[in-house]
Amino acid sequence: MNGKEKFIGIVCGLKSEKTAVRAVAGRRAIRIGVSGASAARAEEIARRFCHEGAAAILSVGVSGGLDPALKPGALVIGDSVMADSGELFESDRYLMSSIASSFATPYSLHPEESRRRVSKDKGNRAPEDEARVGRLFGADAIIDSAAKKAALFSNHGALAVDMESHGAARAAQEARVPFIAIRAIADPADRALPPAALSAVAPDGSTQVLKTLGAALRDPKQFPALMKLGADSAAATKTLRRELGPIFEKLAAQIDL
Repeated sequence: MNGKEKFIGIVCGLKSEKTAVRAVAGRRAIRIGVSGASAARAEEIARRFCHEGAAAILSVGVSGGLDPALKPGALVIGDSVMADSGELFESDRYLMSSIASSFATPYSLHPEESRRRVSKDKGNRAPEDEARVGRLFGADAIIDSAAKKAALFSNHGALAVDMESHGAARAAQEARVPFIAIRAIADPADRALPPAALSAVAPDGSTQVLKTLGAALRDPKQFPALMKLGADSAAATKTLRRELGPIFEKLAAQIDL
């Protein structure tokens, strides 16, 4: 890297995701940027990391489920990311292979088999303890209804949707730096987002709690949905904390950090 220190550049959408990553990063050479759920800011952060000598770019965080089989807390490894524009960004196959070795039961990385469900062990695991590999969809606007999610799943076969992976992937591709996306499901495919949650994320990636509560107070019927979303997001964050440590260890060995 022309004398620059190797590191993994990680792009998160939320500060809470950054906290989860930092909790398991240990002393590994990792730098984290927060986009505030903006593809443009994610691309800017990833481009800066590439310029600074990143050995790989990762998009890490929670996401919305598109495949009805995915429950809150399920882990999704993106083998590609499709943008709203129709652009398709492929994940790095060497990094994908490295991640595969983090699981007791390896999954196939062949594109035709990428949507296969893989259990991490031979015991009776819950859906949230399984890893899926397949396409992600990068949206420029919030996908707030079950109907929109169903359309994306039907039209593109994407497993999950987020708002920053395509930005980070675009910057990595332009810089010819390996990229991969790791997401955990928060809101599942059959659930709409409550209106009060649609403006909850600030540009710096923090959660605007008072603004969200204020919106809910004006329409108290939203509170059950907000509480469910909070529980689902907590399950997704728990998955990230549980799974990222071994994944980072494998990636660091692959990249020789």
